[in-house]
Amino acid sequence: MKKEVAMLKLRDRQWEVFDFNEIFEIKKGFYNKKPPCFDNGTIPFIGASDSNNGFTGFTTYSSIKANSKVGYGKNEPIEQKIYSGNAICVTNNGSVGYAYYQQHKFTCTHDVNPLYLKSKKLNRYIAMFLIGCIEKQRVCFTYARKWRPKRMVKSKLILPVTAEKIPDWQFMEDYMKQKEQQILKPTIERLCKRLIINDILGVSRCVPIGKHFTLLKFLPKFSVVNDLKKPTMRKVILPMYHQHPSITVLTDLLVMMAA
Repeated sequence: MKKEVAMLKLRDRQWEVFDFNEIFEIKKGFYNKKPPCFDNGTIPFIGASDSNNGFTGFTTYSSIKANSKVGYGKNEPIEQKIYSGNAICVTNNGSVGYAYYQQHKFTCTHDVNPLYLKSKKLNRYIAMFLIGCIEKQRVCFTYARKWRPKRMVKSKLILPVTAEKIPDWQFMEDYMKQKEQQILKPTIERLCKRLIINDILGVSRCVPIGKHFTLLKFLPKFSVVNDLKKPTMRKVILPMYHQHPSITVLTDLLVMMAA
């Protein structure tokens, strides 16, 4: 019998208060006009957004390099405009206090504070844990009270710690992995069942025809072309509103088998 793994709990940990600048290297976003974005862009532009991971468009290296702070006049070095990945971006203006993990290099507005861990390499699990802690302070800031870096260095962060009173990075990572598994498990189980049923009955989907729904079933067959068998798909239309009892019994049986 498989042994159950003990669930990690936040209330079982000891917590301590840290200054932001103890945990993070706090950087200023670049005070720039948003560069043009393109369909073939590869560098995300992060703005003061409350959704979509702060993403407002993809731009290119050449576009970032060519565009200055206000779109004309003196230009700044490209190194000042592009930030390395493995950062947490916190909005400091507009929609203040939203935090997003940026895995890859990016460019951003000055309404964003990029944060980098000082004593640990950041990954998405630790980042997700820290984001939850950071966003708890969102209520302290508004559009009129911006969370600029000079205020952020004075802000506090409450984190779980080890016996040595240092941030327990391993617990943060393990806890978020556990949460991810809890969330994904029901969806994965449903998908596995559906894949098993589709593999036996064929891939199907429902489409409206008139006032009724019809099941379009795509069953595999083989056609001979140049003496080679090439798989194609054969469409079979089965009206769902007059489903034969034997089909219902078979479907129920397959669901039970998949479970």
